[in-house]
Amino acid sequence: MNARDLDHFEAKPIGVILVEDEPATQDHLVRVIDSSPQLKLLGVASSVQDAYSLLFMTNPKVALIDLGLPDSSGIEVIEWLSKHKPETECLVITAFGDEDHVVRSLEAGASGYLLKDYSNDELIEHILEVANGGSPISPLIARQLLSKMQTARPAENDFAQAKTGQDESQKACSITDRELKVIQQVARGFTAQEIAAQMGISTHTVATHVKRIYKKLHVHSRSEAVYEATLLGLLDL
Repeated sequence: MNARDLDHFEAKPIGVILVEDEPATQDHLVRVIDSSPQLKLLGVASSVQDAYSLLFMTNPKVALIDLGLPDSSGIEVIEWLSKHKPETECLVITAFGDEDHVVRSLEAGASGYLLKDYSNDELIEHILEVANGGSPISPLIARQLLSKMQTARPAENDFAQAKTGQDESQKACSITDRELKVIQQVARGFTAQEIAAQMGISTHTVATHVKRIYKKLHVHSRSEAVYEATLLGLLDL
């Protein structure tokens, strides 16, 4: 692929699917996605089973997923995508702001978590952000997670110190050479497109590496990944 072809490839609209059962919300989100030339709606599902059927026919870059679906939780779709289509970024859009839903979604593989309090422009920005390796999280959710971490840290401190050496060693050993190269470039501030060009791979492959790094380091954002990689001595900047 020459430079001209690469530019054309990168300029293609980002494929998006929507998993949302509430008709009014569904219609609104469809209009928002269709309003952006940078996005292309590949399909809409109103249930978990409909989502599976849609995903067998499409390969979206971003899946917008509501959690409260009529036949099950949207978390099942996130888990399925993490296993079968790790190149697809999952962005939760929901009214559920409780800790249980947030933690379960992120553990299942969601790259972002938004409450339904965003503007149309903000939603488009968040979709583009997650497509490029970001992890948008509503401020209220971020504060809840931070509070939980700060509260849990003293109680877990003794246990964590006893396991730190073993756990950190296991994390470091599980990172592949290619993933190590990616996280080093991320730490230098390069975008997914720049990393792809430097390594001779697609942006989809970069996103897949980033997602796997998140899982191995048990983090949910680029900044957390860089911080954890620094503690592990993986970065040679």
